[in-house]
Amino acid sequence: MHRLHRMLVSVAASCAALVGCAVATPDVPLDQPGHKPVTITVWSAYSGRELKVFEDVLGDFEREHPWITVKSVGSQNNDRMVAALRGGPAPDVQWAPQSDLAGVYCPSGGWRDLTHYIERDKVDRDLFVPAAWRAGSAAGKRCALPVLGDIYGLYYNKKLLAKAGLDGPPRTTSALADYTRKLTQRDAKGRINTAGYAPLTLFYANRPGYEAQLWDAHWFKKNGRSAVATDPDWLHMLQWRKKLVDWYGYDALRGFTAGAGAQYSASNAFETQQLAMMLDGEFRTAFIQNEAKDLDYDTAPYPAPDDHPERYGAGAWTVHLAGITNRSAHPDASWQLVKWLATDTGAQNALAAGLHNAPTTRAALRSPELAKIPHFAPFLKMASNPYSTVPPNTAAGVSYQDTMASFMQQWESGAVSDPRAGLAEQARKIDSLLDQVSIGTDK
Repeated sequence: MHRLHRMLVSVAASCAALVGCAVATPDVPLDQPGHKPVTITVWSAYSGRELKVFEDVLGDFEREHPWITVKSVGSQNNDRMVAALRGGPAPDVQWAPQSDLAGVYCPSGGWRDLTHYIERDKVDRDLFVPAAWRAGSAAGKRCALPVLGDIYGLYYNKKLLAKAGLDGPPRTTSALADYTRKLTQRDAKGRINTAGYAPLTLFYANRPGYEAQLWDAHWFKKNGRSAVATDPDWLHMLQWRKKLVDWYGYDALRGFTAGAGAQYSASNAFETQQLAMMLDGEFRTAFIQNEAKDLDYDTAPYPAPDDHPERYGAGAWTVHLAGITNRSAHPDASWQLVKWLATDTGAQNALAAGLHNAPTTRAALRSPELAKIPHFAPFLKMASNPYSTVPPNTAAGVSYQDTMASFMQQWESGAVSDPRAGLAEQARKIDSLLDQVSIGTDK
C-alpha cells in the first residue's frame, strides 16, 4: 500500500512514546453476546478513491451485521494512531498499513490480545498465507489479523526490452545487472536518459525492508541479536549494488534519480519510459491503468540471487493489519469487524479488486476474478510462494530498517569503504536501538 510511504512518520519516536507506558484498558467483558445495537469507529490511512472502496466494503459488513454501525475515519497516520492509544479520542479498530508496527502495538498493549477471540471462534491460521499470519504478532502476543497486503516484484518495459534484444524478464540478479547495462541510454555528455534499473537505496521502492527479503538476508539471529554482520547475503547484496552503481557512476545515477518524477505521480520514471525496470508493489498496476494506460509493460517476480535460484518466484511482503485498540468500549463488536475483514473471502476479494492490493487468505488468492486484472496474476502467485516473507516485528518499529538505509546510501556513494566493518557497526546500532526501547519493559 503506497500510503505508508507518504505518511512520513517517526516510528522510533512513536515506539518510545508507547512502549513501556502503562495502558489503561476499560473494564469491559471480553464477550458481549447478543445483538444489541452498537456503533464502532475504525481508523485507516485511506483517503479519496481508496477510502470510498474501503467504506463500500464496510457497508457490506453492516448489511450482514445490521446491529453494528461502523463509523469510518480516513487519513489517519501512525502518529495519530499512537497518540490515540495514549489518550484523547480513540477508535475501536485501527487499520495499520505497515505490518512492522505490530512490534509496537502488541508488546505495549496498545492493541488487545486477540487469542481469546481466535480460540473462541476457532479461527484457523491455515486460512492465511504463512507470511501474513506471522505479521500480526510480536513478543508472544497476537494482537492483529492480516487484512490485505502489498507484495513487491519486478515491473519491466516490454518495448524497451525488445528493442535491446532481450526476451522476457531477468530471472537472476546477475541477469538483472546485464539487462541494466544493455537497456541504459546516455547522452553525449554521459548523462542518463534512460536507466535500465536504478539501484540507489530509497529511490522509489528500493528499501531495505523489501530488498532484504528478496536477497534472503536475515535481520536477526534466533537469540534476537542483529544478524546483519554475520549473514553473508547482506554483503552479497551490498557488493552487487555497489558494482552496478559504480558502472553507472554515482554522480550520474544520483543526477538521474534526482530528476526523476515523483514515485506516486504520473511523472513516475517507469510510467514515462525513462526507467526500463523497477521494484514495486502490486498497487502500481492501478496507477499505470489510470496514468499511463498505453504503456507496454509486464510484471514478474524480482530476480533471485544467483546463489539462491530456488527463490525465484518469491516476492517481498508488507501486510496491512487490523487490531482492536486497548481503549475500545465495544471489543466484541470490533472483533466481529476485524474477523470479517480478515477471513471473509468476499470482503477480501472486493477490497483487493478495488484497491489493487494482495489478499492475505489462501482462498482469496485463488480468485479467478482477481487473476483477470491486467498484470496482477504474478503478484497473486508471489503472495502464495513459500519463500515470500515479511520484515521482522520489533518494539523499535522500523528504526532498524532506517539505520540500515542510511548506511547503504553511504556505501553506494563511496563514503564508506569497508562494507564488513560497516555492517558490524550497523549490527551494534540495531542491537542498541532494541536495547533502548526495551528498558523498563518485559523483554
